[in-house]
Amino acid sequence: MKTGHMIEPLETAIETLDSRLDNIDSAENLIIEFAQRAGFRGDELEKVGLAVREVVANAIIHGNRLDEQKKVVITALRTPGQLKVAVWDQGKGFDLDRVADPRSPEVLLKESGRGIYMARAFMDRFDVEVGSGGGATVSMVKYIPKQRNAAAQLADTVGQAVAS
Repeated sequence: MKTGHMIEPLETAIETLDSRLDNIDSAENLIIEFAQRAGFRGDELEKVGLAVREVVANAIIHGNRLDEQKKVVITALRTPGQLKVAVWDQGKGFDLDRVADPRSPEVLLKESGRGIYMARAFMDRFDVEVGSGGGATVSMVKYIPKQRNAAAQLADTVGQAVAS
């Protein structure tokens, strides 16, 4: 039965990064560690990391245009059933419907242009919102299967018991 109440997050993280290329690795590592605690392993873990890597790279390169004065903010939230990641930049924003399909013949041989496509394919939900003052927020969700969720909750419980 749904009560309309928001589910209390098990874990949250917020990281503010300068628009430098070396921060792409930092963002990916942050989310991989976060996703591991949610119970993701193997290919699924790599897909979550790669999706975030591509979105953060786009935020730094295309959104903020490598302007180190501009920031990228990554917010991660884990509930029992979902891993949510939002990436916000201070650029001009973009229209998701105008992003070229990397499978089209005119784009197929280009060296770039696949990041958004891969992130959308790897995550269960992918949304883009452009702020009224500019900037884009890309929100992604990966659902946590029940058996993975149970294992992650057990690890949390064991970790808390060991820490106390």
